[in-house]
Amino acid sequence: MEAAHAPVARAASAPALQNVLLASDGSEGALQAVQRLIALRGDLREGAALNVHLLNVQRPVSGDVSRFVASGTLEDYHRERSEKALVPARALLDAAGIKYTDHRRVGDPGSVIAELARAEACDLILMGARGIGTNTGALLGSVARSTVELSAVPVMLVK
Repeated sequence: MEAAHAPVARAASAPALQNVLLASDGSEGALQAVQRLIALRGDLREGAALNVHLLNVQRPVSGDVSRFVASGTLEDYHRERSEKALVPARALLDAAGIKYTDHRRVGDPGSVIAELARAEACDLILMGARGIGTNTGALLGSVARSTVELSAVPVMLVK
């Protein structure tokens, strides 16, 4: 008599991690997220094929200020602040040999991050748990909280 065998459940293969949105504001938490991405890439079977979208989002200036400042001047202001915030992340990614695409936006950071992740078909958003913004969140930054709430893809927060 042959022993009955229970059916073996096979785990569905996890979808490949191909597109990652790396949100950076230049803070220490953001740099920790870059370092986590570098380590994560080394753990992936297809790590060299990882497509990284490096994003910085600048908050718009208040309506009162924007009425008195030329739009070109505001664009220059946001571009300069964004460039400054991205320099440390770029340096780490360049040193690790990771190719990336820069994205600079102006708007509400949480919603802009979630929207870009959707538009670029990202599999994961990676960011620091707390950035350089206001201290409105006790343990979790307000941008991180907003991104988690609005995102349709997983969000990895790095402390």
